[in-house]
Amino acid sequence: MKERPILFSEQRVRALLVGQQTQTRRIMKTQAFGPGQDHHEGVHAFDVSANHLHGYKMMSMADISYQCPYGKPGDILWVRETWRGPMVPENDLAEYERDPTPFRLPEYCQYRADSNELGQHAMSTPEAEEFGWQTAIHMPRWASRINLEITGVRAEKIQDISEDDIMAEGVQTDSHFLNNFFTMNVNSESPKEAYRKAWEKQYGATSWEVNPWVWVIEFQRVERR
Repeated sequence: MKERPILFSEQRVRALLVGQQTQTRRIMKTQAFGPGQDHHEGVHAFDVSANHLHGYKMMSMADISYQCPYGKPGDILWVRETWRGPMVPENDLAEYERDPTPFRLPEYCQYRADSNELGQHAMSTPEAEEFGWQTAIHMPRWASRINLEITGVRAEKIQDISEDDIMAEGVQTDSHFLNNFFTMNVNSESPKEAYRKAWEKQYGATSWEVNPWVWVIEFQRVERR
């Protein structure tokens, strides 16, 4: 069993906290080209970040899930989110200065996903506001409060997402999307159309049209081991 970090937005963190998200999709760094698409026979690999076509054939997409960089079933993903801390009570500052280790726990952190619509945190104080928020990418392991055990991994095209999978990505059952991450006119817009718009907002105007291969990671929330 291995542990790896994974980034989630504030809206997605809220979905995780209430148990409404059990899947996430991440664009594969290496995309597969089918026969003729790259003017060669067979399926080749294209490194998106390096803009380079590799000169070797890939296995079928159904057979490469074990290569997922996020891990395999049984592995743990620890969530990185916007945070600040450790927020040490004034009475404990002397002890913290002697040894900060006991305070490096989620219990001494604040998370922006817990803020209200005005961005105000329930535990906020003038001192906390001066402390400032830290970006998710800089969150250390000790500050992470959400642990996800991978239960399944597969590769598919983004446009192949089903409505059940869209629900598993955090959709509420009352026909609207959690925390306005998606916006949907229930009278004229399908969940998939709303998901497409949200995808394009996050990844770019043509990101849905090109229909990239994505890692589909299924998970369940667990206590830290």
